Amino acid sequence: MRWSASIAFFLTTSLLTVASARAQEGTLLPSRPVILPAPADALTAAERRELDGWLKRVHSWQQLDKRWHNQPAHDAFGRVIARTPEPEPPSWLETRCAKFPSTMLTTLEAPLGPACRVLAGLEEDAGAGAIRAAVASDRAAGEKLVKNRFFTRVHLDGLWTSTSTDYRLYGLVGSHISLVDVGRVQFFGPPGVILLSVPDASGGRAIRVGYTWGMSVRLKDLRLLSPTTNVTLFLTVTKVWVTGNSAYDRLTPGGYDIAGFSLAPRKHTQ
Repeated sequence: MRWSASIAFFLTTSLLTVASARAQEGTLLPSRPVILPAPADALTAAERRELDGWLKRVHSWQQLDKRWHNQPAHDAFGRVIARTPEPEPPSWLETRCAKFPSTMLTTLEAPLGPACRVLAGLEEDAGAGAIRAAVASDRAAGEKLVKNRFFTRVHLDGLWTSTSTDYRLYGLVGSHISLVDVGRVQFFGPPGVILLSVPDASGGRAIRVGYTWGMSVRLKDLRLLSPTTNVTLFLTVTKVWVTGNSAYDRLTPGGYDIAGFSLAPRKHTQ
């Protein structure tokens, strides 16, 4: 009897366990779909088009800003025109960029990275900073007192010829020293000296020494046996008086008009 009762209890327990397991297998637990948020730097197609258009306008504005920084803007004919205001960013851009810490903005990739850096002032046109620095340097150099050597005022004269006389004089080589600068014009007061080829009484030509007094106009800086510009070319217009005791030398006591070129060491501007 004991064995029969034990076997009956075991069979009953096994049947209940199997039935419970089958009941659990047929019952499904309630589920809820989990929606993952989109990445903070993801953009819709419309947002991407709006952002690309704004960045293009900003880069164009930066080009104009670096060209006319702190100066009136001009058109191709030199007329003053109204400055273009900086383009307004998309209304949603500031909120989207605020999700990223400032330390992350410098390495944030496109599409939001460049826009957020422009918005935060961390990125500008590639050449704008260099050009602004060059402009500032030029202005500082213009205000700086520059001391030039005496030799920058010593001119070497040559290729001269008379301009308003029937007697053709040719200046071969000479020199003069400028005293006063007025813009591009230099005036020299101590008479310069030049060797002249002048007609003589026999129909030939003779070499005479002449004294010059006039002005020189700066034309451009040149390179002469140097990798950088080291001399300045001038157009010199003067009066010249010829020395000598012949009758020809006394034809024009007021001197002759003569013009030619001269070279002088370039003045340092910064």
